[in-house]
Amino acid sequence: MREAGIDGTIVPWNDVLHEGPVPSGLGTAALREVRADFLASCGWASRDDILRELEQRDLTLEAAFGGPEGLHSAARTHVDEIVLWFEHDLYDQLQIVQILDRLPADGRVRLTAVTTSTYLGDVPTREYPSLFENRRVVSSVEQLAARDAWQAFRSSDPRDIIAALPRVTVLPHLAPALQRHLEQFPSVRNGLSRTEQQTLEAVASGIKKVGDVYVRANHESEEATFMGDAGFLFHISPLVNSSRPLLRILTASDLVTSTLESTTVVPSTLVPWNRGTLERSLELTKAGERVLAGELDRVNHCGIDRWLGGVHLSSRADTPIWRWDAERHTIRTSA
Repeated sequence: MREAGIDGTIVPWNDVLHEGPVPSGLGTAALREVRADFLASCGWASRDDILRELEQRDLTLEAAFGGPEGLHSAARTHVDEIVLWFEHDLYDQLQIVQILDRLPADGRVRLTAVTTSTYLGDVPTREYPSLFENRRVVSSVEQLAARDAWQAFRSSDPRDIIAALPRVTVLPHLAPALQRHLEQFPSVRNGLSRTEQQTLEAVASGIKKVGDVYVRANHESEEATFMGDAGFLFHISPLVNSSRPLLRILTASDLVTSTLESTTVVPSTLVPWNRGTLERSLELTKAGERVLAGELDRVNHCGIDRWLGGVHLSSRADTPIWRWDAERHTIRTSA
């Protein structure tokens, strides 16, 4: 953006909202603490550094319109326009609705968006001025739809997302993104999320190296790729870390013999992320083969402890395990 001559303050909105807790009932500051705890637990940076970055991000946005953080007038910034540069995938769409939920719809600041179904990182620098010139005004109706979606995403009942889908179509990429989020819930067929399903299928096809599994399960399997490699490793780690794993990390001797009969389970180092992790190799356990065949259920076999937005899926808690029914395009409990 700088190379293209785009002026103004640039605020990266760095948060993997499709993973980890985003519960309802928390204000901006309290939610920031929750997200910092989660992101730090993934080993991606220290909690202090993450919290500092999130706080600076929030305060910069709120200073642009004199937001709710109790800013003194001296801290407020004169801003004529806020431009949203986001893509069409789940990662970005969740960030858009979080931001739009915070921005006032009173017209104090002109609000526009760069609309593209192309990944911005793939757009040549020379085309950025054109994207900027063709930005469009974000309407109050779109802001209301975003607030509706954000509230539904943070609800402890994912059926609220199903109910919201027809109401958010004014934002063209939002409904497909939320639909994709619902597919991360355990399947009624075998308890796997869509990402987990695609991962096991990739390994079953003969792909072993973690980095190659990531590409097959994401870039080659998604309508709109939304998951980075670190987020992917976090998501699939329970399949390795479980006391009854569905995937195991191969040792050097396994790679030489290339056998599926070995029963040695190597402790997982999939989280925290590092470059070396992508070079390691995986194979299905016998249980993984049975889950993929629909003979075992991932949740019943491995247990589950995962947050998806405002929903906490936990085998140890007295709460429902919500599941995605792909045939009926709905979500329901395990009963």
